[in-house]
Amino acid sequence: MNHLESKILQLIESKREGSYWDFKQEPHDNKASLLHDILSLSNSLYRGNKFLIYGIADPTANGVEIIGLTEGQINRKSQAQFIDFLRSKQFAGDCRPEIELHTLKINGKEIDVLEIFDNPVKPYYLIEEYRDKDKNVKANFIYTRTNDTNTPIDKSTDIGIIEKMWQQRFGLDLSPLERMKLLLLRPKEWFKDIGNKPYSYHLDFPEFRIEFSKPHEFWEVFSFFFPNEKSFLGSAAFKYHSTTLFELQYMYCDEMRIELAVPETANVRLMDYENWFYYYNLEELSGFFLQFITDNFSHLHSRGSRFPFVIFNNTEEKKFFIDYLISNENTFNEIQPSFLAIHASSRMKKENRTHAIDPLFIDKVVQFHEQWTKE
Repeated sequence: MNHLESKILQLIESKREGSYWDFKQEPHDNKASLLHDILSLSNSLYRGNKFLIYGIADPTANGVEIIGLTEGQINRKSQAQFIDFLRSKQFAGDCRPEIELHTLKINGKEIDVLEIFDNPVKPYYLIEEYRDKDKNVKANFIYTRTNDTNTPIDKSTDIGIIEKMWQQRFGLDLSPLERMKLLLLRPKEWFKDIGNKPYSYHLDFPEFRIEFSKPHEFWEVFSFFFPNEKSFLGSAAFKYHSTTLFELQYMYCDEMRIELAVPETANVRLMDYENWFYYYNLEELSGFFLQFITDNFSHLHSRGSRFPFVIFNNTEEKKFFIDYLISNENTFNEIQPSFLAIHASSRMKKENRTHAIDPLFIDKVVQFHEQWTKE
């Protein structure tokens, strides 16, 4: 069971709806009602992703029960259809909810989960009304979800809640540490010329800045996964005014052709001994830094190299993956290391480099994680 399945199962077992999840027994037969539900969930003040879950009986009617959906069921939509539906609507600032559709099988029954990502651009609202049959989503009305209830479709939510949405959008309700993390997710809003300037700062909030030390040469096992193993390591101080909020390390790999945050290491016991691999957790500071330094993953590779790191969305996902890896050791052992991993191992031996971390094991973990993610 993956992280999302476990999360949805917990919500079903709660026997209720909440501020970030809504159950529907069947797909919407009214598109305005669908849009209203998406807008309400998207604007929830809850910090985290939201879920519109189809195939579950509404608790106010028959109690929470997994009913399931059928293939070709009327009004059932694919991800492309949901995206096209939202794309065709006139949103303020052209900011639309980002969504992903998942089809899960729970207790032998299929359900659809429309995941709405918690991007810091709320409030979402239309600048042109949308009507379907007897339902009308009004222009410039802001809908939200409080506890288990949506704002009525013919009303706009309270001004106090709207103010909180704007505060969330600009991070004004957060501590300096939390604001720094939020701002790092918007790398294009920063002055950033790493390698030429020893500092970066946010263009709108210049009191948030990063100071970079001069890097020095170093090596790690992952260095040999790049065409040139020469790597450089530096430190970065994340500051609010003159206060240092935290410090992290950054690195250049492939002889300064790619810049990355320094990854974490995790261990897993397989074949009766400890094995190690590199990872980033997007909930941890190094994960925020990685997204900043790579412009939200727009460049993770260098000259055809294989990215020798695993990326987890959160700590719970990391735990699920390691548990799955341990319980499927035989499947893992069948994976063959890639040419790049074999080449990296050979280069390390040629240069008499030894390390507790095995490049062949790293590569197999990356491949196994890719398979696990697809499943």
